[in-house]
Amino acid sequence: MRSIWEASLVIARRDFWATVKARSFIFFMITPLLVVGFAILTAVVQSSNRDEGPKVAIVTDAETRDALIEARARLVAGTDEREFPRLERVDPAQDVRSQARALIGDDESDLSAVFSGTLDRPVLSGPERIDNAFVGKRMTLIIEEAQRNRVLAGAAPGSQPAAVERDVTAGAAGNLREVRTGVARFGQFIVFFMTLLLATMLLSNLIEEKSNKVIEVLAASVPLDAIFFGKLLAMLGVSLIGIALWGGMAALAAAFSVQLMPAGFELPDISPAIGWPIYVLLLAVYFTTNYMILGSLFLGIGGQATSVREMQNLNMPVTFLQMGFFVLALTVVGGNLGLWQWAAFIIPFSSPMAMIAEAGQSATLWPHLLAIPWQAFWVFLLIRISAAMFRKTVLKSGGEIRIMPRFGRKTQS
Repeated sequence: MRSIWEASLVIARRDFWATVKARSFIFFMITPLLVVGFAILTAVVQSSNRDEGPKVAIVTDAETRDALIEARARLVAGTDEREFPRLERVDPAQDVRSQARALIGDDESDLSAVFSGTLDRPVLSGPERIDNAFVGKRMTLIIEEAQRNRVLAGAAPGSQPAAVERDVTAGAAGNLREVRTGVARFGQFIVFFMTLLLATMLLSNLIEEKSNKVIEVLAASVPLDAIFFGKLLAMLGVSLIGIALWGGMAALAAAFSVQLMPAGFELPDISPAIGWPIYVLLLAVYFTTNYMILGSLFLGIGGQATSVREMQNLNMPVTFLQMGFFVLALTVVGGNLGLWQWAAFIIPFSSPMAMIAEAGQSATLWPHLLAIPWQAFWVFLLIRISAAMFRKTVLKSGGEIRIMPRFGRKTQS
């Protein structure tokens, strides 16, 4: 076993430095940054170019107009400005109905509807579809709020809403559950996205060495299991370098953004149930296990490919495979344990993502002490299967496919 481990480190060191010293490694490092930068730029452009929402003209007397504007302000105060259409004052003409139709048909007015009449007899002019659309429903709420305010003011003139007495508590279970659910989903996404971004490179890891017969020279020198494990360690090291670079730049960007916040701004109190130090450690561990489980599978699949084209054809189903296990792991977040949740914990390809979600929602530590050895066992098993299949189908050697090693005997490649 010691010789296999030493051989794995030799292969890992060889592949690691060959990858890092290659010119393509620079593009590998900057490509995600360019993608993120492009996404941010697109979001900024869309944010600057977005319209301010639908607009409704108010063609009525001053009292009704002020009541509608006040009602909208009360509703917006409890939600968001874009949740209700903007109200534009328009002085009424002699024929209000004709004026409303003319305003609706004017391309330059950019109106979605026109309100006319009074609170007792409101009239909303516009296409038939607005009755069941955003504008019609929101205008109905504004009109009803204005009518309600008028009734209350008439019943008790000069009255003011009673001030709400606040009993400040340390927190709320519902809010805490929502926050921890968000942390759980964030951890799952990080593990899934980083693995999706990095592990698929292992599909093409053996193509070049198979074509120039290097793999046969290596297989004659060291056990094939050591070759597979060494290549997996090398690509994991390359991936961790990328994550460290991208994570450091994200941390600098976050620190810079906090400095730009206005005075008195406080970040929300967000923390996983198990605590940030252990959660960050588990996030690194579960990314590693998820990467090595899927990576060992991809090495086995990619090792069977005979050309770059065949490897590219394998890329799409492998990506969908990852997405399927990610969806399975999502069943753990925010739900009661059931068959699907237990399947997500047990199946090795979804277990790391399910367990990092569990760390965000529960402070119990012992399930992780069981899950990590379970996932490590599957890394070992998949490497054995991949190496055995490669030996049998590609190198055409070995009479039988053995998954478990024969202890006490010298391992033959």
